[in-house]
Amino acid sequence: MSPHPSRRRRWAAVLRPVLAVALVGGAAVGMWSVLRGNGAEIMALLSRPGALPWLAGSLLVNTAGLLLGMASWRSTLTGLGHPLPLGATFRIFGASVLGKYLPGPFWSALASVYLGRDSGVPAGRMVAAYVLNSIIVVLTAAVVGTAAAPRALGQGAVWLLPAVALVAVLLWRPGLVLWAAALAARLLRRPAPGAEVSDSALRRAMVLEILSWIVGGGHLWLIAVVLGAPPAASLAVCVGGFALAAAAGALALVVPGGAGVREIVLMVVLTAVLPWSQAGAAALASRLCCTLTEVVGAGAILLAAQIGRGRRRAAPAPVAVAEVAGGR
Repeated sequence: MSPHPSRRRRWAAVLRPVLAVALVGGAAVGMWSVLRGNGAEIMALLSRPGALPWLAGSLLVNTAGLLLGMASWRSTLTGLGHPLPLGATFRIFGASVLGKYLPGPFWSALASVYLGRDSGVPAGRMVAAYVLNSIIVVLTAAVVGTAAAPRALGQGAVWLLPAVALVAVLLWRPGLVLWAAALAARLLRRPAPGAEVSDSALRRAMVLEILSWIVGGGHLWLIAVVLGAPPAASLAVCVGGFALAAAAGALALVVPGGAGVREIVLMVVLTAVLPWSQAGAAALASRLCCTLTEVVGAGAILLAAQIGRGRRRAAPAPVAVAEVAGGR
């Protein structure tokens, strides 16, 4: 009998706790980086009259946006021929979210590949889903970002029009996403994802990702209104600005979670509806909201999955009916 399966299990037993510690540690550092030195600003925001319901709403809205993003990623993987049950989807996506808080662009992909293998998805398919989803995330963010562009970017908004046109073409011919993925892999000197994906699944993934940006951006609008932004005039600015800032953070590959880059873009965009100091407070509150949503939500999912795994291992093996009958 080949020793490879047992060797693989031994490596898995070693790597699982290492990966868990890395993800949880990165998330803890991400939370600490938000809170460090910003306690006064956070308390000032929380102490505003009537602020708590709005801020609680921002957490719920951002959670809904995150779940839509997860559904988009799941649709991409389904289109690659590997539909996942909901439990495995939560577990893998949650780990990849926590991977954003570690320096370097590969942690999310590594977590996805490792946990995907446990669910029967080959590493190549997980990498292909990661690359395709990353392209969809950035392109759809640029599309939603056009909502903020006229007020925030002025004439510079014209540079977002190619992204809008490209997404329109991709909705018409989704298979071109694979061409874009191959081009990106060539530029990064990485192997192209050799996979076929269904057009309907890619269309669904793009629509869900657009909805994710629109819904998730609502959390920034709620925060901005608490800080005094005009509700009607600030809605499009906040939704579009959040998408633009998140895309800029995603493209800053060497910065964990896009920290700093995202806030600068947000502050520039929010000055269309808020004074500079209030725009800074809104950017900080948005970072805290997103970090809480991702760290607490993903951490809870991974903890529940680990508890469930432990219970399944501890459960007694079922006794075959034939064995019972034979023992009488």
